[in-house]
Amino acid sequence: MGRKFATYVLIPAVLLSAIGLAALSYRYSNALAERERQATLDTLRELAEEKVLNIEADLIQADEAVFDAFATDKLLDLRRVVQAQGPIESVRVFDERWDVIPGGAYDRRRSQPAQKRFRELLATKVIPDLRALDPPVGVRVSLHRAYDNRYYLFSLMKKREPRGVFYVVVESNLTYLVGTVFPQFFAGTRSPRVYQVVDPKGDVHYGYAFSGVPGRQVVELGFPETLTDWTVRVAQRSRSLDAAADSRRIADMVLIGMAVSTIVAGLAVLLLAARRERRANELKSEFISNVSHELKTPLSIISMFGEMLAMGRTAAPAQSAEYARIIMREATRLSRLIDTVLDFSKIESGADVYQFAPGDFPSLVDKCLDICRHRLERDDMELELQVEGDVPPAHMDENAMTLAVLNLLDNAIKYGAEGKRLDVTVRARDGVVAMTVRDYGPGIPLAERKEVFERFYRSPAARQLKRVRGSGIGLALVKHIAESHRGSVVIDDTDRGASFTLSIPQSKLRE
Repeated sequence: MGRKFATYVLIPAVLLSAIGLAALSYRYSNALAERERQATLDTLRELAEEKVLNIEADLIQADEAVFDAFATDKLLDLRRVVQAQGPIESVRVFDERWDVIPGGAYDRRRSQPAQKRFRELLATKVIPDLRALDPPVGVRVSLHRAYDNRYYLFSLMKKREPRGVFYVVVESNLTYLVGTVFPQFFAGTRSPRVYQVVDPKGDVHYGYAFSGVPGRQVVELGFPETLTDWTVRVAQRSRSLDAAADSRRIADMVLIGMAVSTIVAGLAVLLLAARRERRANELKSEFISNVSHELKTPLSIISMFGEMLAMGRTAAPAQSAEYARIIMREATRLSRLIDTVLDFSKIESGADVYQFAPGDFPSLVDKCLDICRHRLERDDMELELQVEGDVPPAHMDENAMTLAVLNLLDNAIKYGAEGKRLDVTVRARDGVVAMTVRDYGPGIPLAERKEVFERFYRSPAARQLKRVRGSGIGLALVKHIAESHRGSVVIDDTDRGASFTLSIPQSKLRE
């Protein structure tokens, strides 16, 4: 009994349920496709309406400009207005008997024979149709009609003047409209929509014939006020709306794939961020270690010579003065290191405390070289300073620029000591004051020239040099200071060693 029940009741019930579910799904799919098709058609209609309104607004605006400029005693002004309106081809001013008043006819481009034919067309066909419109005073009306197998668009307004009643007739240039205005408003070749402008006979005046597009997928819309004899038709360009149901399944798969890709990409970005964070922490740790060593060295020297002075371990007053000079020099070096760290901290926090004023750049470079002179002598490096011509004052913060120059010199002395030579050139050119520092050491590989200005960066070759220590922020600080002065620092091409050029504007450019 149970098996029969399963056979005769449950199985048909399941089959019917499956068929019903399939039918429901089919109906829902069709309904959804129809709603999507209708939504697409509504969107097409809204786009077409917007473009039609914009085109008509341009035409009406040009007509209104002419109508507003009309006055029987200012016909020359009327002509100037007509010349300024691209869509207008001609204007005629008629009196109450529909005769053209003196000076009331103006054509922009027609030749004499063409004007004669146009006058005949006006007199025999157009004027009777215009008179039949009989608009109230100050009301604009349009006449869009084909005459002799050619379409014309006329706008008419009845104007009342102290001298009587006049009719101003404006002819729009349909060639300009089709060739210039329509392409501006209707979609281009890459748009998913195509547009046509057709007349009642189906002749296409703009656009191309639709191929493979069912009629029920085409939206048609007329021009309510101007081009009343033409209709705008718009449709999807390359695909049928009926293919939406098939493409929906593909879209679902694409969306799933995109979701998975997004998750994978998110994990990749997370891993990359973690790697960069770890690398930044390593660089900061190395920075702290290097700075600590840099600070310890001058402190040790100051402590040693200070202790010798305090205990009177000097043979002569000259030796005491020498110890004092060493202490002052190392104190200056220590102060510079602290300033470097503090200024870098300001960069990190976004603070900008520069105080700009005209300054003597060559004198500043001399002071910086004097601070570094002991290190140059210690490393037996030859210094060549060249000041080219008269260098005008520079617009700069003296403390910040001193720090930038000292960092460049420090960099050159550390890495170029083996070259035994340091060239410093100061010059003015093209509205800027520039300083070039060149050493004759191992140089900087081309692949690392952008990275050396990044904070905490030290090249692999520099890391291998035990005697050369650095914080990795010197050049980053130089770049920040230069850019804050609206200047720049660049690495020059040299056949040997490394060359940096620091440039800042002259003072006269900022005053």
